[in-house]
Amino acid sequence: MTGRLGGKTAIVTGAASGIGLCSASALAGEGARVLLADLDGTRAASAAGELGDGCAGIRVDVTDPHEIERMVGTAVDRFGQLDVLVTCAGAFHATPFDLIDPGEWDRIQAVNLRGTFLCCQAALRVMIPRGSGRIVTMGSLAGQVGGLAAGAAYAASKAGVAALTKSIARFAGPHGVTANCVNPGIIETPMIAAWPAEVRERTVGATPLGRVGLPEEVAALVVVLASDAASFVNGAHVDVNGGLHMD
Repeated sequence: MTGRLGGKTAIVTGAASGIGLCSASALAGEGARVLLADLDGTRAASAAGELGDGCAGIRVDVTDPHEIERMVGTAVDRFGQLDVLVTCAGAFHATPFDLIDPGEWDRIQAVNLRGTFLCCQAALRVMIPRGSGRIVTMGSLAGQVGGLAAGAAYAASKAGVAALTKSIARFAGPHGVTANCVNPGIIETPMIAAWPAEVRERTVGATPLGRVGLPEEVAALVVVLASDAASFVNGAHVDVNGGLHMD
């Protein structure tokens, strides 16, 4: 299959559902060979099977550096290279600030921030020697405004992802690798399924476009940032929030 990403190999974490699954599907639709990584390896493998022969699924705990190394090694062994990394694996919470215990705080940081760091570090070990690569991290509106329905641990972790992405862009840019951060707003995914109706209605009401976004709309931007169309875009933070927050 040809497309904007024909001949490219991508890893997408958190790829069994939501934005991760849509991103994997969109990348594959543009010709990329995609390794779908998720803590739920069964669902990742099933999703990969539906996307076609050029895709594979693997169970990965993004907080474990050994599993991350295995993930990257699997992509290279199976497809011969690694061109694109999209980090969608994440954990969400809405615990009030005064009720967050240290264990919950550490778990959110481990998945969202440490996991992104480990994945990017492992990918760069492959990309930098080749002199090319695209990294797309998944931030959040919560990291920009301190959270609307999200808890403080989630907001802090996503703010960390945003800063981490800029650091990667500065470090890896001279080696031909770009790193950019996508900041979704309220998107129709399992992550917001448990939101109270009044919170959802209030958030949608404050959004100029007056609706919830779709994961496919985020994935469309991921494809652009992963392609040569964004070859001079590096260290950018791109919002997909319907105008709910504007810098």
